[in-house]
Amino acid sequence: MADVDDVATSFQDLNFIVEHCGLPRLDDFCWIATQETNVYAGLAVALPFIHTRPAYFAHVISELLFWVGPDKILYGSDYGIWTPKWLIDKFMAFEIPADVTKETGSVLSMETKIKILGLNAARLYGIDVEAQKKKIRAGGGYAHLPEAVHAPR
Repeated sequence: MADVDDVATSFQDLNFIVEHCGLPRLDDFCWIATQETNVYAGLAVALPFIHTRPAYFAHVISELLFWVGPDKILYGSDYGIWTPKWLIDKFMAFEIPADVTKETGSVLSMETKIKILGLNAARLYGIDVEAQKKKIRAGGGYAHLPEAVHAPR
């Protein structure tokens, strides 16, 4: 993590998304991302723990929310071989356990989930979300996709 700290300090005009949010050095990452405004947490590799080790994922996400805040966490999956829908569904349904929230004060609200799943990345990359929505609607929406992809939950 020292290399991230060094380059983030040296190149303040660049943004750094640290995938895996620094795991297994989460504490080091949180300290760096707290002091460096241009360092963001990517959830690739960390997010699948929501399925296999939900208590561990609760720890990771609550620490990120506590130290880094909801505006500096970005969705990532590292799953180029299949659709990440199952992972997104689990994330949308996930709640941080009460004992963890009591300790950290971290809450994974719907607003925070939406930021993590896309709004934070859109802001970081300068994407006008409303303009993109208009383009999608003008192009026929998502009708060309399989029902499972765009069906309301």
